[in-house]
Amino acid sequence: MEAFTWWSDEHKTLAGEVGKFVDRVMPRAEEAFWEREFPRDILASIAEEGYFGAGVPKEYGGMGLGATGACIVIEEISRMPGVGWIFGAAMLGGWHQVMDFGTEEQKKRFLPRMVKGELGAVAMTEPAVGTDVAGIETFAKRESDKYIINGKKRFVTGTGAAARYMLYARTSDDPEDIRRHRQLSGFIVEKGMPGFTIEKINEVMGFDNVPNGYLSLVDVPVPTANRIGEEGEGWRVMVLALNYERALVSAQVLGSMRETLRAVISYGQRRIQFGKPTIDIPTNQFKVADMMTKLKLARLSTYYAVQRLDKGQDAAVDCSICKVYNTDVAVEVGVEAIQVMGGDGTTKFYPLLRILNESKVAQIAGGTNEAIKLTIYRMGLKAMADDFKMPRRVRHAKLGVPITSADRPKKLSKIDEDSLLAVLAEDYRVNPGLYMSREDLKEVFDVGDVEMERALLSLESKKLVRLHRQGEAITLAKAT
Repeated sequence: MEAFTWWSDEHKTLAGEVGKFVDRVMPRAEEAFWEREFPRDILASIAEEGYFGAGVPKEYGGMGLGATGACIVIEEISRMPGVGWIFGAAMLGGWHQVMDFGTEEQKKRFLPRMVKGELGAVAMTEPAVGTDVAGIETFAKRESDKYIINGKKRFVTGTGAAARYMLYARTSDDPEDIRRHRQLSGFIVEKGMPGFTIEKINEVMGFDNVPNGYLSLVDVPVPTANRIGEEGEGWRVMVLALNYERALVSAQVLGSMRETLRAVISYGQRRIQFGKPTIDIPTNQFKVADMMTKLKLARLSTYYAVQRLDKGQDAAVDCSICKVYNTDVAVEVGVEAIQVMGGDGTTKFYPLLRILNESKVAQIAGGTNEAIKLTIYRMGLKAMADDFKMPRRVRHAKLGVPITSADRPKKLSKIDEDSLLAVLAEDYRVNPGLYMSREDLKEVFDVGDVEMERALLSLESKKLVRLHRQGEAITLAKAT
């Protein structure tokens, strides 16, 4: 694994050690994959090495290497079939939820168990609820010192193997709570609790030896001590945890892409067609160059995002971007790799088909890429508002063409129809196809919203301006 200059010596050492570990146990991992056997012995070895605790603080028995450490581990172990998904599920099944929202008692109770390799899972999706997690139907009713939970969950990776499940349930149907996203709460539901059973196991592409299934909860009593965060705080717990989930998924496909490139390059160097190695065919070199470019950019975006997480910065947009980009290019790399290898690439005797299947699943895990793109758009606009602010443009006195102006417009302390129409008319000359936003107008008029709206409505009634509304609010205006 290529180390980054900003990694600590501990991060670099971890990367080297876990890489050697994966090389050593890869034969056993492949054997388990072919036999469709859950890789319990490999996961036990990962626990013995302490890798489950890479991101857990030292005071709870972990390595204290943050999200960067956890991503280094999952990148390497995801070179193996199946193992990365189980490791990731174990991390998502309470790691940062407990660290960020858990009480000290909960941290002491759960985090050391994670470090020792206790497997976990996250239970969010339901039969009727996928991306729209605000609509979760599983209900938790408070009764004294416990909650009684009823409902179903599906697409739970680690079903049956996990000892704990980070589960989200509805605790309120109050319309005001729903409006404020206070209707959900997070719980750690533990294996063996009465009424908590497996309903069925899914056959998921690429998950030949990874259990993924449905859970049934019928009057499951969960102690209040297992609620993570306050009642009604589940949305916050979930959303902040998604940043780490998307970072882990992003790092996971990095290992897959590296393994894909290793297979393609080593194959092409040894496969002779038309009297030369197929890697020497220019079109194949172009494809491999594209794959290498995508891998390098994906690694940069991922470890930049997790560095921000480790520094306590808001990395929601960064984690979302690298999740979408990494999983999309992982699929692209998988398809092109098979094309380069030809018929051999389509067989299960090489890892490409398995990795392509896993990469396709990764486009959906942690939120579909389409849904996450909406997050990137909405949150990205806010985070990068200064970069995207429209420049003020004016007509050049001599050239008569629009140019950017570094000068701020002269503020007017009063607004009337004539002055407002003059500003809109001048903007029409510079930007004939565009409306002015209320923010644009406030750059010129130092007046209240009521005064501005009164003037705009008056001009609209005279058909001198055209207004655009969102609901009842006026958002844009232009001269007619």
